[in-house]
Amino acid sequence: MPFTIISSTPGPTTTERILELILTHPEGITVKTLSDRLNRPVSMINYCLKDLKGAKFIQAKFNLENKQWVYYPVSYFKNKK
Repeated sequence: MPFTIISSTPGPTTTERILELILTHPEGITVKTLSDRLNRPVSMINYCLKDLKGAKFIQAKFNLENKQWVYYPVSYFKNKK
């Protein structure tokens, strides 16, 4: 079966787009919402979120009511102190 190698498209990366969405949603945003908005698989969103958390751009908090992780900009937690 032949396959085609595709090249990346110009513009912001998925990680940059995720960070932009999180920054514009200071009340928090879930993985599912990010996946739906960006039309990317949840696995890719989780991979990018791991990088953003490691770089300390975002933080996560588990919502017991919805049983989902909610992602916030770091500034959200700094303002809560």
